[in-house]
Amino acid sequence: MAIVLLCEGPGRGTRDRKARMLSFASLQWQPAGDFMAMKQKIDELTENEITWVKAQLENAAKFVKDFSPADSVQPFNLAALDRAYAAWIESGPTEVPLINATIHCVGVAFGQSLLDGVGLGFRWVIATDEYGTDLAVYGLPNQADVLVFPATFVAKRWEARETNFLETTYLNMEKDIRELHQSWQRS
Repeated sequence: MAIVLLCEGPGRGTRDRKARMLSFASLQWQPAGDFMAMKQKIDELTENEITWVKAQLENAAKFVKDFSPADSVQPFNLAALDRAYAAWIESGPTEVPLINATIHCVGVAFGQSLLDGVGLGFRWVIATDEYGTDLAVYGLPNQADVLVFPATFVAKRWEARETNFLETTYLNMEKDIRELHQSWQRS
């Protein structure tokens, strides 16, 4: 069953992510070809988009408070967000605006965790490619050009009703990103 998500993000456009889905780790070994030849246009966030990201982070904290109250007394972390997201999925949400809002706040919180945890100059951007325009996390320019679309990442898990993926994926991505960076430094 396909679910159409109305991606009402910070206002620049929407994405139709029909791109072939690859695991993050597989990208470092993917041979050059059509997938790697895609060029993205990278733009910095506007003040309105920065404000929207901050609002999503506040919404994520409220989401944890609502769906995993025991976690709301500790500093925000992905394990707590995983538990809240699993409880939310278990609640059987059906309202499309609420689903979209949740996907965005969880996605932005995941992306912010990448920025805060990985460092290495990662930043929020608006990325445009042949599939559309979306908020993304971008880092290692001219090294590995890592581009992550956090809301799309969460939307794909929503479609599969997958839970408990945020912390594990973050740890795997952080490891892969650091290895890419170290590999580039050695070359």
